[in-house]
Amino acid sequence: MMESHPGRPADLLRIEPLRAGWELASCAPGACGTPAEARDAGLTWHQASVPGTVAGSLGLDLDTGLDLDGLDWWYRCTFPAPPRADGEVVRLRFEGLATLAEVWLNGTRLLESRNMFVPRSCDVPDLLREGNELAIHFRALEPELALRRPRPRWKTALVAHQGLRWFRTTLLGRIPGWTPPLPPVGPWRPVSLERIRRADLLRLDLRTQAAGTEGRAALEAEVRVLDGSRITGASLRIGPHAFPLAVEAGPESFRIAGEAILAGAPLWWPHTHGDPARLEGVLHLEAEAGPIAFGCGLLGFKSVAVDRREGRVQLVVNGRPVFARGACWTPIDVRSLDGAPGELRRTLSLARDAGINLLRVGGTMAYESDAFYGLCDELGILVWQDFMFANMDYPFGDPDFHGAAVEEVDHLLGRLQRHPCLAVYCGGSEIEQQAAMLGLPESEWSGPFFAEELPRLCAERHPGIPYFPSTPTEGALPFHPSAGLAHYYGVGAYRRPLTDARLARVRFTPECLGFSNVPEEEGVEDVFDGARPVTHHPRWKAGVPRDGGAGWDFEDIRDHYLWALFGLDPVGLRSQDPERYLAVSREVSGEVMKAVFAEWRRPGSGCGGGLVWFLRDLRPGAGWGLLDSAGRPKAALWHLRRAWARQALLLTDEGLEGLHAHLFNETDAVLEARLDVDLFQGGRIPVGHAEQAVSVPAHGARSLSADALLGGFSDLTYAYRFGPPRHDVVIARLVSGDGGTVLAEDVHFPLGWNLPFQDSGGVTAALEPGTKGTFTLLLQSPVFLQSVALASRSHGPGDNHFHLAPGRPRRIRFTPRGDPSAPFRAELTALNLREALPLRGDP
Repeated sequence: MMESHPGRPADLLRIEPLRAGWELASCAPGACGTPAEARDAGLTWHQASVPGTVAGSLGLDLDTGLDLDGLDWWYRCTFPAPPRADGEVVRLRFEGLATLAEVWLNGTRLLESRNMFVPRSCDVPDLLREGNELAIHFRALEPELALRRPRPRWKTALVAHQGLRWFRTTLLGRIPGWTPPLPPVGPWRPVSLERIRRADLLRLDLRTQAAGTEGRAALEAEVRVLDGSRITGASLRIGPHAFPLAVEAGPESFRIAGEAILAGAPLWWPHTHGDPARLEGVLHLEAEAGPIAFGCGLLGFKSVAVDRREGRVQLVVNGRPVFARGACWTPIDVRSLDGAPGELRRTLSLARDAGINLLRVGGTMAYESDAFYGLCDELGILVWQDFMFANMDYPFGDPDFHGAAVEEVDHLLGRLQRHPCLAVYCGGSEIEQQAAMLGLPESEWSGPFFAEELPRLCAERHPGIPYFPSTPTEGALPFHPSAGLAHYYGVGAYRRPLTDARLARVRFTPECLGFSNVPEEEGVEDVFDGARPVTHHPRWKAGVPRDGGAGWDFEDIRDHYLWALFGLDPVGLRSQDPERYLAVSREVSGEVMKAVFAEWRRPGSGCGGGLVWFLRDLRPGAGWGLLDSAGRPKAALWHLRRAWARQALLLTDEGLEGLHAHLFNETDAVLEARLDVDLFQGGRIPVGHAEQAVSVPAHGARSLSADALLGGFSDLTYAYRFGPPRHDVVIARLVSGDGGTVLAEDVHFPLGWNLPFQDSGGVTAALEPGTKGTFTLLLQSPVFLQSVALASRSHGPGDNHFHLAPGRPRRIRFTPRGDPSAPFRAELTALNLREALPLRGDP
């Protein structure tokens, strides 16, 4: 099946994706050196998916014992090819080959690749036949790893083999402890046959920026006209506007260059601060044989900078400071390093809806697909882009390695320069930290590639995008959180109290708060296949991340905070009541992360943002992800959604200064609202109330003392402890100016999170059917309900894992997950409710 390229008409470029008919087989390293030898060796061939990997094609278990790096792998397919037309260029393109690969067409060796991140292509007009055999030989990595090479200055515990530093491949699948042992091998990106007619676009550099309200686009292109005609004129069209470009004839091609300045251009904003506006771009050429057009995609105009005044590290987009919040990205499917387009859109849409405005593609992962960056453009999600270097002492002094690294960087910058979502480039992950933690002097923490060459390449190919040499970086030691970038795990792996989030004076953390987040019941069943959950079972522990060599895992970390917040013994609880242990654990990590972001987001904190480690799990279980491996939200995401909202209310315990309410408004209009504060005893008896009209400026924030609001001493945080406490729940609520809509809400537990149980008497849960299979739940209770959880296999709730104030009705809309005619089935639980409430409804 022939396809036209989405950016070019079919009369210029037709693409035949080579997806069908692939097979794969393995052999001992070096056993088969040519396709003929592989064909005659009696290998066992299996059906293969392309694009894809060996692990994905074979459907390998996440804990397979198969040593993928220790074998040679052969891929082969046959395909027909019509004769080449006059003046037509026929090209085979391989978007990504992991990792040591040789390509053969009809028995002729075409090319070799040693970098999984760089595409390869080859013109093949004289090799094509009516029927063709394409073969790819992926050589075993382990024999190459075993070769003696110069020693690194330091060794990392992140990977099992230090020799990986010599190869341009992902560390995913090769990091014991938190990635399944499935290293990607195979054609992980598309393979295609291209037929190029009339004009071959050899190079296109197109960079956009904003200066105030002025949009600017700089274009440089090289075009070879295949029919021998001359290019007599060129223009760049952006939306309805056309801008002339200069044309320079060369010996074999034409150089096109120029700049477009668009006054009053619609700016591209992260979705939390505005509309991610884009305009279509087209390169038009006037040739003697007729016009030629190359699509340039949808272009966005923005400026991005980093405010470094007084030690800050804060992104500034289009002149406006942005509190960045989000997570570190992981592949949708760890087996294939890819995912179905619908699942990619769904995952990124969940991220946007949760208030995420920045995602980090980290140095231990892989560069993402064009579809990923295009969706981030569309949805208004900024991208922090690491280069794929992490923890190791890379041999940039070796000419071959250095050349491969520069080629990789140049290719990536060329891909990403047109995407307005790009916010930051970073040399890599934990390289400076690794060297510093192993005792090397400061002069050895980095090198000229990260400090000089890489920022220069970024400035040349994608100017205007901030660059950091590593993360973490700066400070007396690069991992100190009060200067530059920090990987903050004080609250988290280092078991510091919640107050450390303020004490550490974090400026910006592109990686933080790694918790073993318990999935919903469906995610637990994915691990146990419906059996009773036993959280010390090896199957459960396989999904709990851990650092290599550590005598603890991240479930131990979560258990530490279960005790700190709830005062419950985690060992006793999970032994005696595993269902309640899971229910409480779901809320623990979410409550902790929300409290930390309340500290960082409050006015005057000095923190420019934080990215949680990870957005999505790599495997079923209680991983670091805010989404489980099937893409379902965990409780932690719902808690963070409230902390990350454009209009938010967050409470902080200021000790003897009482309870402070922080109000946030990231919209373009002044927020006129009312702040209510209610105190309850036993979760039922009201013992205090106050309200005050408040005004929050557009794109502004303000902090208020709840004591001042109440007009007297109530010891809201139970800091003074003069006698028994009068209340155990404080509820703050931000209500719209007309009093009809609750915009935000937060709850403080001065005596801790372990509230006494309540009976369900008086709790009402009425269902109202809507259109297209939707239902609205009207929920009301005479008593405070803590961490209301709504579990449904048939429908997804619009809100979940929330606290419910006594006497305050709440509406939650459910949308069908699949068949809209399916009956509604759900269950309502709360941490302080003795029994679950079933919810039933029919369309």
